[in-house]
Amino acid sequence: MNWFRPSGWLLDLARIFLAAVILAGPSPAEVENPKVSTVTKIIILRHAERQSDDKDTALSEAGQARARALVPLLESLKPDVVIVSELRRTRQTVAPFLEKSGMVPLVRRNEKCAELAAEILRVWPGKTVLLAWHRGPNVELARALGAKEPFSQWGPNTYDRYWIITVRADGAVTLEEKVQPPVVSTTSK
Repeated sequence: MNWFRPSGWLLDLARIFLAAVILAGPSPAEVENPKVSTVTKIIILRHAERQSDDKDTALSEAGQARARALVPLLESLKPDVVIVSELRRTRQTVAPFLEKSGMVPLVRRNEKCAELAAEILRVWPGKTVLLAWHRGPNVELARALGAKEPFSQWGPNTYDRYWIITVRADGAVTLEEKVQPPVVSTTSK
């Protein structure tokens, strides 16, 4: 055997090495613009209308209608991750979307906003994270993500709003409040 003359296995090894180098290299976008920033989007959606003031109450009929009406909006936002609180009304709010998308939500405690913000920024940079959350803790979470006030405080009957918080790789944070599409009643009178 001549060690200076490449044989079949040596050529195969060289091809594998070359393919690994090419795949590990920068993407064409990174070559053209090496300062491509990673943007993380966090969508904070308040749970839909609740049945009662009990701590772990279910959604009311109006809340269930809102949850169904949210599906097209949530599809358009294209979340990579869905997070709900431990209270069932948050999961019920996104249940129709979860059923259609096949996504499985992560559950986090709603009083652990600082820890959740740190987790989002550490684990899902460059992703879109949807949180079905609560009024009150939404403000604490926005602050923990770096959003600067003033931003609106949702009232006890405000169920039709959501925030999009954008965190750029350079640390710049923006918060934009959006209004959900109106819920059209399907019941006849």
